[in-house]
Amino acid sequence: MSDPKNRWLILLLCINVILITAIVASHVGIPQAYGQVRAFDYIITPGRNGYESEALWIIDMRNQQLATCIFNPMAQGIDFGPVIDISMFPTIYDQQNAPAPADLNR
Repeated sequence: MSDPKNRWLILLLCINVILITAIVASHVGIPQAYGQVRAFDYIITPGRNGYESEALWIIDMRNQQLATCIFNPMAQGIDFGPVIDISMFPTIYDQQNAPAPADLNR
């Protein structure tokens, strides 16, 4: 291993492996995670539930569903509540003379 030719050979071999890996990775494509495709698809707000533990309320605006994510201190884990369909509940936008929502793009 002390021969300089062997060191150059190992160095060139490592460079080739890195280049081949980069070429394969650029053609294969790495999957990407998207939190929201459109703005305001999901609304997440923290709070507390009736058991005095921390909760996250997750509203899916596109499908009009509500889910609850609750931290369970006894099990040191996260429990998910049932998904509730909120499309049947009236909103202020169902009324005829409801004010328009504020423009958030200003």
